[in-house]
Amino acid sequence: MRIASIVVIGLLWSCPCLVAKEVAATPFAFGPQGGVLAEVMINGTGPHQFLVDTGASHSSISDQLALVLGVRSIARTTVVTPVGSHDRFVVQVDRLKVGPITMAIAATAVPAGELKRAAGAVGVLGQDVLAGLSYTIDYRRQQIRWNDPRDRDGRGSIAILPLAFHDGLPMVELPQREVTLTLVADSGAGGLVLFAGGGPLPGVTTDGGRVRVDVLHGGTVASSARIGQFRVGGAIFRDVPAVLLPRPPAPGYSGDGLLPLRMFSRVTFDGPSGRLILG
Repeated sequence: MRIASIVVIGLLWSCPCLVAKEVAATPFAFGPQGGVLAEVMINGTGPHQFLVDTGASHSSISDQLALVLGVRSIARTTVVTPVGSHDRFVVQVDRLKVGPITMAIAATAVPAGELKRAAGAVGVLGQDVLAGLSYTIDYRRQQIRWNDPRDRDGRGSIAILPLAFHDGLPMVELPQREVTLTLVADSGAGGLVLFAGGGPLPGVTTDGGRVRVDVLHGGTVASSARIGQFRVGGAIFRDVPAVLLPRPPAPGYSGDGLLPLRMFSRVTFDGPSGRLILG
């Protein structure tokens, strides 16, 4: 399985951006480990395949592509993931275009081999691009719909959840029988991830198995587990596989784990209204 949540700490930036308001749809493909791969134009070149990762606080680009495009390095930063931290360069991308969205971003440069192995892409779109937008990831139709008001009415959904951002990561609360889980809404997670060593986890059993977990900046081996009953709004998922990881040492991972959005047929992020709609 793959998880690709990134928290960038030690550096803050802002960028001028232009967000088109028209309704549009962008087709996507599934990556080798289930991620959402969409075509992106960078500084007028492309299209390039980027992973659309709602569980990444900031966007990334392969160091190889950055070199080919001649983008300039503007800073260094520390990238913290669930499996460790790494120092990376930050580069300036003057024009990123996906669907009707066009903006300038500061992106973390990631070794091309690591990025291709973990994501099957040459870059990652994170919440520095996505947080203020309204869009739907439709897993059945394999398209991202931008600014479609029909997706925001919640008809046919199994849950409409308040969406809050902590250190750039989108967090939702899911009440269970005994506790309420706070999870990162993560389109890059290949399965349910729970952080051990915090509060109680509902109905979790371990089987002694071990699972390889890969992220953009490395990997680790985690304990496999199962949840007998996992509630999401009006839906109940039974006997759900999960992995247990130690809680990462970063404020953005203050919750209980990562919610894999591919569990659902479609997911609408309504950033301006602070809602996550699961269908």
